[in-house]
Amino acid sequence: MNLEEYKIQVALGTMSDNDKYKIAMNENTIKLLEYLSKDKNYYIRYWIARNENTPIELLEYLSRDKNYYVKSSVAMNENTPIRILKILSRDKNYIVRCNVACNKNTPIEILKKLSKDEEWNVRRCVASNKNTPIKVLKLLSKDKDNDVSDKAKETLYGLERI
Repeated sequence: MNLEEYKIQVALGTMSDNDKYKIAMNENTIKLLEYLSKDKNYYIRYWIARNENTPIELLEYLSRDKNYYVKSSVAMNENTPIRILKILSRDKNYIVRCNVACNKNTPIEILKKLSKDEEWNVRRCVASNKNTPIKVLKLLSKDKDNDVSDKAKETLYGLERI
């Protein structure tokens, strides 16, 4: 399907959200992804942000979405540039920060900062990231929240076994 066919189907009302989802996850629909990145349904924008073939320019655009669910998806995408992860690490929504903390490409400096986040969920995500420095994991293993400390201990144990 090309962009014109897509626009016709949308205008006719024959394009379901399920059809849009399939397009959003298809690696061969880059032009359509650009168009769909402006879809009113945040869930469609979410899936575009999850697509590993979404161009960096679109990830950057979607990182400024008003919906935290879309931004959290950008934070999850392993192709999201570090400069965008850095911005998202300061997002007011803890779920966005959690997904930055879980991203295997998040730099150590950001993981260190997020390890001191006020939200235990964010600290737990830092504790689950295998790229978190051992020194930080040891500090998190003594966190006041049991979920955080347990996850840090689990990650440390896994690293020791490698």
